[in-house]
Amino acid sequence: MTRGSDIADAALDARFAAPQPATGLALRSAVLERLAAPEVRVGVITAPAGYGKTSHAAVFVSHDERASAWLDIEDWHNDALVLLTDLTAALGAVTDFRGGDLPTRGVTPDQLATIVVRNLGRAVRRCSVPFVLVLDDVHRLHDQSALDVVGALASNVPPGAMVVLVGRACQLADLARLRVDTSVVELGVEDLALDTANVAAALSAMGVGADAEHVERVVADTEGWPVGVRLAGLASLADVRRQTPGSSYLSGRDTTVLHYLRSEWLWNLSEDDREFLVRVSVLDWLSGDLCNAVLGRNDCGDVLHRIYSDRLLVIPLDRREGAYRMHGLLREALTAELERTDAVAVRQVHRRASAWFEATGDVDRAVRHAVSAGDLPRAERLMVTHTPALHTNGHYATIHTLLELIPRDRMLQSPELCLCAALAAIGLGDVAASSVWLRLGERAATPDTAPETRLCLMILRSTTNIGLARPAFDDAAAAYKGLPPGIWHTASCLVYGVWSWTIGADGAVEVLAEGAAEAAVLGATTMEASCTAVLAMIAHAEGDLARAQSLATHARQLLVDHGLERAPAMAVITAAHALTAASTGDALTAQTDWRLARVQLAYLRDVSGWANVQARIALARTSLLLGDRMGVETLLRELREYLVRQPDAVRAQRQVAELEGLLRQMQRHSTLGSSSLTTAELRVLHYLPTNLSLAAISTRLYVSRYTVKTHCESIYRKLNVTSRSEAVESARRLGLLDGPGPGDAP
Repeated sequence: MTRGSDIADAALDARFAAPQPATGLALRSAVLERLAAPEVRVGVITAPAGYGKTSHAAVFVSHDERASAWLDIEDWHNDALVLLTDLTAALGAVTDFRGGDLPTRGVTPDQLATIVVRNLGRAVRRCSVPFVLVLDDVHRLHDQSALDVVGALASNVPPGAMVVLVGRACQLADLARLRVDTSVVELGVEDLALDTANVAAALSAMGVGADAEHVERVVADTEGWPVGVRLAGLASLADVRRQTPGSSYLSGRDTTVLHYLRSEWLWNLSEDDREFLVRVSVLDWLSGDLCNAVLGRNDCGDVLHRIYSDRLLVIPLDRREGAYRMHGLLREALTAELERTDAVAVRQVHRRASAWFEATGDVDRAVRHAVSAGDLPRAERLMVTHTPALHTNGHYATIHTLLELIPRDRMLQSPELCLCAALAAIGLGDVAASSVWLRLGERAATPDTAPETRLCLMILRSTTNIGLARPAFDDAAAAYKGLPPGIWHTASCLVYGVWSWTIGADGAVEVLAEGAAEAAVLGATTMEASCTAVLAMIAHAEGDLARAQSLATHARQLLVDHGLERAPAMAVITAAHALTAASTGDALTAQTDWRLARVQLAYLRDVSGWANVQARIALARTSLLLGDRMGVETLLRELREYLVRQPDAVRAQRQVAELEGLLRQMQRHSTLGSSSLTTAELRVLHYLPTNLSLAAISTRLYVSRYTVKTHCESIYRKLNVTSRSEAVESARRLGLLDGPGPGDAP
């Protein structure tokens, strides 16, 4: 070979040489490991600018032992023959590629799409020398013929070789087919974004002394975007120089961020697509239907898909690509632009978005957009209309958060909003706040306040009452009779029914059953569970243990299905479930629920007298069944404190008196108690009400007669009785038995 040819080869090698990896990079090791997997033949790395796509590929190539070629894709490579020429040259430089018979000029589009592309694939497939070929900036390719050339290359990579496609997007149709092959690895934004540890390391390398809170803030602001992290670090260093550390955080409104996004992310974007992104940037959630509604178009679904596929400027939120969002910094930058150029359009988009989200049932976003539009009357209407449903499904924090968006002076002028705030506070167990908001709501009421609002305030006053029972009962009765069907009427059923039971009035069961049925129709989970739990307590008090267990189990399952079982306001449901669990011998569940209910009641100590009394009565009975004398004594002491303020709670007073009598029996007799009955003893106990002999019981239980006799003696001792009939009577009184046993009827 002549010296001239040596120089030419060196120039060729330099042309296809990989770039040197930049220094100080925060690389994701997982990305390099996935690329280096031995089975991988095609790697695809796509993300917007600044995610380190090229840097990761360069580092991978520098560590790989195979011969490598790097081709930077330019706009002229959209000429398929130009691309083919460069590809064959690059392959010829690193492997035994034989493409001399591939034409590079004078080829028709049909010949290129059929003969040339097919022959290229065959030539690539015949290569036996391992290689790595990187095509960088493949997003520049949009001509179908050029894409067909790349597709033929990627589809025919031989074993031991690898092609890496790098770009801000990849329009290669063959990827859809290649994805089913385990030899393809795709890496995107979520793979290249820096995590907390990477961000901390990157800031430290820049000389930024960032504590954990600062690092977390940078992660949140940048979403792990590497260039964003660097810009945040530079901003922090500038703050230090100005002696104002921590004075600012990275924002899409910052000049440096704006310039970068405009030049690198929004480059060459069509005017229509850019205008579209600016207009919808005020939305934190995007879909075709929503964008059509706010922009008055009918093609937004296609536009979103195109912007995602071509530029990755929106991020899909599901695999069907039906919903998207923007990177937070891009969204801030575009929103700032719209605010500067068309502030009216900003309010219009928010207003239309609020209407759309309300129609689709997303109250949270509907309220937020109404507030952002400056439409406070709409925001208030939304809160007043939807808070009851949010409350009865346990979304207490959502109510509280949304109300904080509304100016305080408007809150104080609206009895309806005060009512919403009081409901949220009750659900969150904030007794002081609930009382304050209730007083403010009553103070804000005027002669012009709607009668229904006044009745709702009466319900809340009745619910939170810890004083005399009769006035609370009267308020609940008035609300029950005056309110139309709906969630507030369901609430009146609960409060009216439970106060009726507490004072000994008739009709409690019917009213509570009406409330449970109405709540089920309305989907008011907590109302249905509460009414059902109180019905379970009543059934237990009346000796119908089977019905009590069924009702309590249903009430508890409602909470479990909605993740509400630990909410403070659900103490009554927990207590009812504890009682029925103890009654059926499930001591472990009873003890667990007993402890949870005690914690929940701690949040309700100074609010809701009926809930505090009824829950404690149920827990005291649970303690009796578990043989927990100290628990009974503690609960009775607390009950006396509540009932001093409720001397007119006639039935509750009788229930407590009965509990005190049972406690005296427990104190006089064995300290073992019914809760110490073993599972085997409980099984024997359930046969004692029958006419079955001990021998017959032993046959039913597949144990010896001696074992049954021993269990009976233990049962008598633990229940402090001396005969079978006394054991049955005591067990029924304690709720351990319900009617005849599983054998022959007596």
